[in-house]
Amino acid sequence: DLLVNGVQVSAMSAEEQRTLSVAVATEVAAELGKDPGDVLSRVFPGNYNAPWSPSHGRPPADAFLASLVNKCNSAEMVLGVFRGPQLQTKLVAAIEKSLAGSSGVRGGVTVLGASVVPAQTNSASPELPAPSAAPLPPQAGVPSSAPQSSASSSSFLGSSGWMFIV
Repeated sequence: DLLVNGVQVSAMSAEEQRTLSVAVATEVAAELGKDPGDVLSRVFPGNYNAPWSPSHGRPPADAFLASLVNKCNSAEMVLGVFRGPQLQTKLVAAIEKSLAGSSGVRGGVTVLGASVVPAQTNSASPELPAPSAAPLPPQAGVPSSAPQSSASSSSFLGSSGWMFIV
């Protein structure tokens, strides 16, 4: 996950949230050397209490960017990429570009921190909860084997190799 300031999720439309999520997934995939379809990202409010990353004890942020990476073999490598200035610079540019003219951008966009926690094996298909009550439609470029949104998901890593970046 990445904690970001300068982005107000509550001021973004559902389409802006989808656009931002795709932009983040694209940059993460490029930096990890993965196919864009192997990364799924979602944006949540910064105080989002994720089952895999409780908000208690986490630094305050405006936005919480969660991602899944297909067939990720090294959480340490992913954490190194996430904490590196190269990805953070590209993500800030992607966020600003995808939200250009949106009221969702408030001041300068900055990445506050990153965390990677290998998921626990609980089921065959991990899922990111939808950022709102209704699930988002499938995203272009996401393989059919990729997890889909579900507000009741408690699984984190399945036999397909998907891993939460948190």
